Amino acid sequence: MLPPLGVWLALGSLIQGCLCTCIPHTTPCSSLKVTPPEGASLMNATATERYNVTYDGPTYNGVAGSVNICDVEVFLTHGDARDAVRITIYLPLEGWNGRWQGTGGGGFAAGQFDFELVPAVTSGYSAGATDAGVGLDGNTDVWYNSTQLVKNFVYLSLHEMTVIGKDLSEKFYGKKPEYSYWFGCSTGGRQGMSEAQRYPEDYDGIFAGAPAINWDRFVLADYWPVAAQKQEGDPVPLCKFNAITNASVKACDLLDGATDGLISNPLKCKFDAKTLVDVEVQCDGNATTTITENDAVVWSNIRNGLEDSEGNSLWYGLEPGTDYKNLAELPGFLISRQWIADFLLDSPGLDLSNIKQDELVDLFHQSVSEFGDLWATDNPDLSAFSERGGKILTWHGWADDLIPPVGTIDYWQRVVDLAGGEKETDEFYRVFMAPGLGHCGGGPGPQMPVDNLAPLVDWVEKGKAPETILFSGNGQSRNICKFPKELEYIGSGDVSDAASWKCV
Repeated sequence: MLPPLGVWLALGSLIQGCLCTCIPHTTPCSSLKVTPPEGASLMNATATERYNVTYDGPTYNGVAGSVNICDVEVFLTHGDARDAVRITIYLPLEGWNGRWQGTGGGGFAAGQFDFELVPAVTSGYSAGATDAGVGLDGNTDVWYNSTQLVKNFVYLSLHEMTVIGKDLSEKFYGKKPEYSYWFGCSTGGRQGMSEAQRYPEDYDGIFAGAPAINWDRFVLADYWPVAAQKQEGDPVPLCKFNAITNASVKACDLLDGATDGLISNPLKCKFDAKTLVDVEVQCDGNATTTITENDAVVWSNIRNGLEDSEGNSLWYGLEPGTDYKNLAELPGFLISRQWIADFLLDSPGLDLSNIKQDELVDLFHQSVSEFGDLWATDNPDLSAFSERGGKILTWHGWADDLIPPVGTIDYWQRVVDLAGGEKETDEFYRVFMAPGLGHCGGGPGPQMPVDNLAPLVDWVEKGKAPETILFSGNGQSRNICKFPKELEYIGSGDVSDAASWKCV
């Protein structure tokens, strides 16, 4: 959910080749005119040439170079809603590859702007981002009760940004983009799935990393790690959680045939946290403490996910090998607290520290019933998108500490059931589950590719559907398998090398 600004990626050359000769622009930047989409009114628009635009810091949709662009800044409003939606379109002054790229946001921010726009333009795309009129600071207190702003954030502004961006690309270069791609992770992944479900004509290919679909369920359930501790008594020190998690990795590491510090398929891990009761662990400094049965129960309850009082599962938990810090540390995950206090209880800033299981279960059912239809973005019917030849690639880290990865598998299975089987689904939607990968990067495992769009472009434009995707980092590499296949050590060779593993 949070923009993964701390994720460092190995750099490399990724500027994708143009479709033919790189296409020059035919219209002066300052002469561009913005046509507002149906239902929106234009408040203001400027088009300015900018040179040597850079982004300093890590990115995850490619290398951010120094680019020369036509920067089109657009502000839209809708009827009498008095919203002001910012849309930014970057058009490369040279080297356009004939493709358009829409980019997504993170958390309660609808877009991340230069963080994703500069790498996109470096790769030759014309590209766009939007703030949906809600700003970029993630403060929902000021817009959670606005029907228009919520609609903007959930789906409308993404579509309007896409319509404007593709139209400006055509006006600037004298031809339509030949292919259109979406890139996003977390909220950005959810936005990409929204485009496929609501506006199937907008994109030819969608990359949806760790997608925040199932929003109405997982965001509420992400508060369970805090409530689980309250339910059982006192908060559990993070050092105890870490000790139990490390033990889970040690117990299940060999399930894939090699000791590499990773669990290739956590669903097979039958680790019992109670085996660590009475074990001493080191915490701050040289202090030691003893894991209690209560500590083991809390860790297991978080792993199992939110359940009602009768033991019925409501949503998934964190997998073995996942860091509990972001969800279990008090006062809890900010986005979950905002969702509960603002959207569910209409009480911004409300102290939630005393919420226990029964109340959280009631809030879960409220979240699904009141917000599921609009926010969930989990419609498994992708037929309109697939019938026009659209392709979706998703990867999700098994060690994602913010969005339970099994939620993505749950959605994939529902797509498979509706489409008629795995073979039929493989024609348009493929999922890759990465061992040890955290939320949109990070974690102890191999990291996502520098160029996440490359395999998607090959699939859309060349018909080369990926069976594996190479992840590398932390001194390891793996050819991540198309789900439901998983990695298995071949029995010889360096366990850190992708060549020593196969998909089974």
